[in-house]
Amino acid sequence: MVAAPQFGTFVFVGLRSKRIYNVDVYLSDVSEALARFDGGGGASSTSPDSFTPPEPVLLTDFAVVTGMTDTTKISVLRNNQPTGDFLRYTMHLQTSTARSPVRLGFRSGTQIRAIQKV
Repeated sequence: MVAAPQFGTFVFVGLRSKRIYNVDVYLSDVSEALARFDGGGGASSTSPDSFTPPEPVLLTDFAVVTGMTDTTKISVLRNNQPTGDFLRYTMHLQTSTARSPVRLGFRSGTQIRAIQKV
């Protein structure tokens, strides 16, 4: 099939400041490829492949514009180690008001990554 790149957003909440970190992400729709996180100029195929929070955070939401052609979910990584959590695109569509809740914690300075999976 032909890959259908899409955009999404990871929503983190700072556990100290209560600040909301809305981090846009570019998903190439290529199996085993890393998601690309907005590094300040918008998420794209050349953006950084990780997000490092400045304080302890909780991932509370993930929203993707639409499903992909070649991948169906992402695996979340904490310092290059899988958390064991998968976020399926169908359950996290931007248009859904009933997105599955997410509650994944990360320490300050943790490299947060996501790998696209079939």
